[in-house]
Amino acid sequence: MSVIGFILFSLFLWFFYNLFVKIILPVYKTTSHLKRQFKNMAQQREAQNNTTAPRQNEPVKEKVGEYIDFEEVK
Repeated sequence: MSVIGFILFSLFLWFFYNLFVKIILPVYKTTSHLKRQFKNMAQQREAQNNTTAPRQNEPVKEKVGEYIDFEEVK
């Protein structure tokens, strides 16, 4: 009976090892990688928003003349 028990225990360990290595570990690595990428994207977006903020000292452009719609005469 001990040989059969050892074989069953070995199969049980082999099954869970393969489950861990082929499914659980890759999913964990992928999710952690995606979290890091989203965090980096958010930081870049925040840095862009801070650098592209409107400046208070820029001169205001005045309107010159008025717009006249062009019509082609045949």
